[in-house]
Amino acid sequence: MIVKTEGFVLKSRKYGESDSMLVIFSRKLGKINAIAKGAQKPKSALIAGVQPFCYSDFLLYRGKNLYTVTQCEPKEIFYKLREDVKRLSYASYLVELIEAVTIEGQTNNRMFNLLGKTLYLMTKSDIEINTIVRSFEMNFLNYCGFKPEFHCCVSCNKTTSASWKFSSQEGGLLCENCFSVDPYAMKISEITLRLAKYLQTKEITEIHKLKISDFLNEALKKLLKQYILVHINKYDFKSLELAEKL
Repeated sequence: MIVKTEGFVLKSRKYGESDSMLVIFSRKLGKINAIAKGAQKPKSALIAGVQPFCYSDFLLYRGKNLYTVTQCEPKEIFYKLREDVKRLSYASYLVELIEAVTIEGQTNNRMFNLLGKTLYLMTKSDIEINTIVRSFEMNFLNYCGFKPEFHCCVSCNKTTSASWKFSSQEGGLLCENCFSVDPYAMKISEITLRLAKYLQTKEITEIHKLKISDFLNEALKKLLKQYILVHINKYDFKSLELAEKL
């Protein structure tokens, strides 16, 4: 069976002497594994469109256990990401997140569009990288079914409280009367909570130039990092560790 679909290359590794083994997040097929035969050869017609991050049109042959890339036409290679190590590292982190939650053969158009918009924005010189990453994380959690609750207490549904904590284990806010539900819940300030609510309801294209203070970014990053670790069950985002050191 031959399938034509657009897709993002999440991962590419050398296979054998001249082939590439790919993980592709496609529009029509969801996440798939595919082999690009001869793609490692310098004069290969496939080489440009099978690099990590590339957004390409693929013509795929479905074999018994694996897809084979028969044709590949790059639509956007996001070259500027490769010119900045920090942006490249953050882009790698976003791709790691996508790969961690997507299921082979299961489509997710909202996640697909989010990844495309985010990678495109990250090539622009006038964006706020911290805002982009926090917004992506928030939308990512919405689209993969792990949306955190920032509007009421997850234990008693109360919408007002003198102070709040955020429980990754419980999936959202705890009011002052429910702190005992999770003794490890993190304190969250009112201003951090307002930022979280704002990012949760905004398209990433609307807020990519929004400046978030370093203090607020650190507070929300710490909270979301813990939440992602708990719910995605992935603890080794090496690209994020690198990005945060730069």
